[in-house]
Amino acid sequence: MYPVSKHEAMKATFAYAEIFHSVLTKQELVRWFLFYPARTTSKSIALHNKNTEKWEIARRASRWLAIIPTIRLIGVTGGLAMNNAMPTDDIDLFFIVAGGTLWISRMMATVCMDMLGLRRHPSDTKVANKVCLNMFMTDHRMTLSSEECDCFAAHEVLQMEPLFIRGNTYKDFLHANRWVKYFLPNAWKWRIHGEYISDKHSSIFCFIFPLFEPLTKYIQLRYMKKHRTSEVISDTVLRFHPKDARVWIKRSFAKRLARFNIPLDKIFYAG
Repeated sequence: MYPVSKHEAMKATFAYAEIFHSVLTKQELVRWFLFYPARTTSKSIALHNKNTEKWEIARRASRWLAIIPTIRLIGVTGGLAMNNAMPTDDIDLFFIVAGGTLWISRMMATVCMDMLGLRRHPSDTKVANKVCLNMFMTDHRMTLSSEECDCFAAHEVLQMEPLFIRGNTYKDFLHANRWVKYFLPNAWKWRIHGEYISDKHSSIFCFIFPLFEPLTKYIQLRYMKKHRTSEVISDTVLRFHPKDARVWIKRSFAKRLARFNIPLDKIFYAG
């Protein structure tokens, strides 16, 4: 049972892409078609790469960050993940880390990017090609909260491009968020059946780093106390976004759907 007709789903698919000034090709339309599964899903899509420099920086950052043994996955999110970033945009990275190492992993990643001169700082006004350490999640709980299980989050999960993977972390992450199939069945099929290069899964150092977790948590929270804005902080997730993208995307999506008399609630939320 689908929330809207196939014709309405197609309009909604184009409307969502339009938010990001993206014109979908036929292949991309099939992949990102909302709600309705296709008979076949192409394994690859040829894109004109206008973000070459950003991808090179992201891969360089990933190679250094992968040295940190507690990091299980590094992925690119945001506009770059869809190869649609503006020249002035930064580079958003998403991390999955070993359980019990959320804060120590973030501290090491921050120091690493600072040493390379790549990290975006909160006070930066020019952020082009700076690396933003956007979100950290532990492998103990990779499922997004029920309040976030919507069309926006489904796109974010499936658009994320993994750059580094240890073991089966990426597939485990997809399975933990298999609710995304409701919104994007074709993109789910493409991701879950994809081939991904993985590094070795574990390191003896992972048993040592949790010892430093309380101290690094205290230090970082003390520093953040003067700079807190819209951060999300819990025992399993750290999210640092200057602005909550869900808010403006939802508003923009609603305006576009209104042109077709399609209620936002039918598209944006799970049935």
